[in-house]
Amino acid sequence: METHRWRQRGGIELFQKGWAEVGRVAYIKPGTSQAVDGLYKEIAGMGRPVLNLYRALANQPPALAAFLEMSRYVRAGSSLDTGLRELAILATAHELGQAYEVSHHTEAAARVGVPLEKVAAVAPGGSLDALTPAERCAVEFARQVAFTRSCDDAMFKRLQSLFSTEQIVDLVLTTGWYHLCAVILGSLQVELE
Repeated sequence: METHRWRQRGGIELFQKGWAEVGRVAYIKPGTSQAVDGLYKEIAGMGRPVLNLYRALANQPPALAAFLEMSRYVRAGSSLDTGLRELAILATAHELGQAYEVSHHTEAAARVGVPLEKVAAVAPGGSLDALTPAERCAVEFARQVAFTRSCDDAMFKRLQSLFSTEQIVDLVLTTGWYHLCAVILGSLQVELE
């Protein structure tokens, strides 16, 4: 049977799983500081749970605050259709090998009404036939960017034929944001809740 406990290190309480700390940095628990408690309250106010990603970033509260601001824009301020956004995020997560994001955004896609056949389509080996032309283009853009960190002229022309300039910027921003998330998750070895 696995044991789970909290322990102190340098005044910070750390969650332990057996004898090893979970992830490469502490997952900061509520009550550590007023700044952390305020950020966790903000997360709850957004209707979201305090995920391990947030708990890892809480080691540097100003960084978590900045992360939440950009996350809020990507999820609530973007001009992208929510379903298309989730498909682009899933395509990015699959291409970058981020199981954490695949898990969370498979759930997010379901919450915004993306059919399971479309979620399956963006998985490696899936057929994009179930997607609309705009969804297909967004997924193919996300895949291309995952390999080249850019897109070629032909892809950009396809984007222009299907999206407004504002939507193109939001798609670029969204895929780039999830590249950053992949770096954070991978480097800190944040584990799925």
